[in-house]
Amino acid sequence: MQKTGNLYCDLAQYYDFFCAEVDYVQQCEFTQRAFVLFASSGAQDYLDLACGTGQHMAQMERYGFTASGLDNSAEMLAQAAVRCPTAHLLLSDLASFTYVDDFDLITCFLYSIHYSHPTSALTQTLRNVYAALKPGGVFIFNAVDARGIRNDNGVITHVTDGTSQLDFQSSWFYGGAGEVLDLNLSITRVTAAGTQRWLDHHVMTAVTLPQLQELLTSIGFEVTVLEHDYTLLQRWDAVSANVIYVASKPLQSQFSPC
Repeated sequence: MQKTGNLYCDLAQYYDFFCAEVDYVQQCEFTQRAFVLFASSGAQDYLDLACGTGQHMAQMERYGFTASGLDNSAEMLAQAAVRCPTAHLLLSDLASFTYVDDFDLITCFLYSIHYSHPTSALTQTLRNVYAALKPGGVFIFNAVDARGIRNDNGVITHVTDGTSQLDFQSSWFYGGAGEVLDLNLSITRVTAAGTQRWLDHHVMTAVTLPQLQELLTSIGFEVTVLEHDYTLLQRWDAVSANVIYVASKPLQSQFSPC
């Protein structure tokens, strides 16, 4: 049986299996180091955008952060509520949340910033982040340059939950021009009762790294670009297509987030 729909809703309970190769501990260790180095807001109020099942929130709580999470999937947030029962969770699109000077740290990992589509929505998301940060707070996220997208078969993960075999495949496709970046997802679940397959497609925003940095700067951020290596805090070599941004909100800003 084949279904077409939102895998993040239908199969939220399996999401952590599909992300088994993601080193959340390492990413959060990196985030803590970067926060100490770049933040000057004085507290530890934390918001994770596209928080999914709450893996990053749970790790950052261990560092003493007061966690909040945002996601546009109620099913994902239900999983996050179990993992992080004290966290404040918000069901919202990335371009639609409104906070003012509430957070010292905001993150958005797993390239989720690209879910803000089109570019106007991405711009609004970044403006929302700027408004939501306290002066001296930082926004840490990863991104990919559209010019570095390799149109291949993507990543395939095989997992077993005891009663079924699941194969998860994700791949990006960029046509070489414009702002449309396609994310194609598929899951095959094999049980004794038969085989099910889910297909999903998301339109994401294709952007170059110089375009993204110019956008961040125009909003008012002070931007540091780092290599996409969570074991280091190393400045970007201006060659690789995957980077980590540390976007700081100045203590005294001359820009308006509107």
